[in-house]
Amino acid sequence: MCRAIPVRCLARPLAGGLVVPYVSLIHNGHAVFGSLDADRARHAFLQRLCQICSQPLEERFFVIVRPADQRQGYSPEPALHPECQPYTAANCPMLNGTASHYRSRPVLASHPAARPCSDPSCPCPELTPDEGHSARSGRPADRYEAWMIAARHY
Repeated sequence: MCRAIPVRCLARPLAGGLVVPYVSLIHNGHAVFGSLDADRARHAFLQRLCQICSQPLEERFFVIVRPADQRQGYSPEPALHPECQPYTAANCPMLNGTASHYRSRPVLASHPAARPCSDPSCPCPELTPDEGHSARSGRPADRYEAWMIAARHY
């Protein structure tokens, strides 16, 4: 299902007809959906920006929460505007339930054909899986929920 692109996202780049979220990793000009750019995610948290459109969050917004996030008391991803969340939920396979399992192989920031990056000056993420990937690798996907919260609770 591909919902209409929210007005807030019209200035965002597209890949495959989908909005490339502000926090998505971009490698050699290619969006790596499902992989966060740690610097952009940190910037979005600190500046209170929407992880999709990069515009400032307002009084109420959504956070995406898994059961593990609920137990820990926080979500590891920046929040989303009420307009950006339904679009994201409709188009993200983890959120809309079409992905039943986590990837068994890590997403390498690499050539679109999955060959390792050959540019020695490229600031690619490490090519080894992080702890989060290792813990989830090939396992059934978590149930994701969108919780609307007030800015004072963020």
